[in-house]
Amino acid sequence: MESNKYHEKEKVKTASFKLNYPNYKSKSKLFGEMELKRISIGDLQSFIKLLDKVKDDREFTVKVLHHQIILPKISVFEFSRIPDSELIKIAKDFVRHEQNIFKYFKETTEEEFFTNFKEAIITYHRKLSMDLQANLEPMIESTKQIFENFNKQYTDFLTSTTYFAESIKGISKITEQIRKQHSQILESLKPVVEQYQSIAWILSETLIPQINFWQRWVEQNRAIFNSYKTFWHAFQEKYKIAKEKAIQVLRKYKWFVSPSMPLSFVFEIVKVGRRNGNQRGAINRLFIEYFTSNNFENLEILVNSWKTNSLFKPRMKIFRDCIAVMKNANNKYNPSNIVLPVLIAQIDGIRIEFMDRNGLSFWNKKWKEWFKGQTQGQELLDLANDIFINILFQNSQPGKPLKTPFTFNRHKIMHGEILRYGRIDNVIRAFLILDFLATITT
Repeated sequence: MESNKYHEKEKVKTASFKLNYPNYKSKSKLFGEMELKRISIGDLQSFIKLLDKVKDDREFTVKVLHHQIILPKISVFEFSRIPDSELIKIAKDFVRHEQNIFKYFKETTEEEFFTNFKEAIITYHRKLSMDLQANLEPMIESTKQIFENFNKQYTDFLTSTTYFAESIKGISKITEQIRKQHSQILESLKPVVEQYQSIAWILSETLIPQINFWQRWVEQNRAIFNSYKTFWHAFQEKYKIAKEKAIQVLRKYKWFVSPSMPLSFVFEIVKVGRRNGNQRGAINRLFIEYFTSNNFENLEILVNSWKTNSLFKPRMKIFRDCIAVMKNANNKYNPSNIVLPVLIAQIDGIRIEFMDRNGLSFWNKKWKEWFKGQTQGQELLDLANDIFINILFQNSQPGKPLKTPFTFNRHKIMHGEILRYGRIDNVIRAFLILDFLATITT
């Protein structure tokens, strides 16, 4: 198969990852065989919200498990009637299959099981927040000190620049806020903190000796200082899944993940990204093996999730045919050469239909700006949108090289200019772009 050929071409020394995250099964006397899905990024976020809404430990366990049940189709009311012994059995299967989330689970007596189940999720949530606090607090403290020193030295200047002065006051409160509300810190704020560290360094090392030029610089960069308000309010938000490290790695290697993919996959990305040197081959294999293992099982699950989307429903036969071509390929031909242009054509069609439904003409030159606005502030979808707009639909001129050289480009492929586009990783990117479109068009 082509995936094997691809692995041979990618001569990296990194060990191959066998990443397959199938659903798993449990049995109940009341409901028979039950199928549960693995915990995804979105699932964990739902569990955290439940912590505030559901105080009873058994009810919390019921709602967490019901959230993951795929088969049989039962209501949460029906599921809540299950005997405790059966509920505990299903929950134990759940804990065993989700060892990363439940690594803090304490197995004591069955009378304490539901309390232990809930406490494991609370502890996991708290540990992530505390780890984040330890990483962010020194950064914020040092930045705060630089800004406060600057404030003392240039009081007269700052009082004449109201919005900047208010920003300084906001920064001075952040460390105290972290200590009081560490559970609300978002890892997604880390790059913002780094940005303000950079600004602080500019203040201390570059701009202070040139104070005469400061007023003009501040006026020209009003947006930076105004953004402190957004930064401050972000600390008040509820906890979100730690993913910034993975986003950095994915952006570097032109990948993104769907919210439906399991958390453990994101952790593997972070693990590989921490290694020295270029890890493109290893990251590529993570995605290839996840979607091609078990005869493309996870790819089929992904595609089947689109069937209720009105833009995708008439195209499902095409998508399933594409998977069939990949599954039945042999070493005599490269299926990616056939499948990728077909998927790109469907991406184009869905894009145009979606724009038309929202009153945007096919000829509208600002369609990329409009698409960018559809995901603003949603880190995972923002990354997907960035690759959709700036890689797949990157501006292209016939005969001229791309500004960001990459074989995954709609114009160069569909106009026959790039001839070595037929790679399994590009096919997977196309399926992920479709999943991104399915998410924002639902």
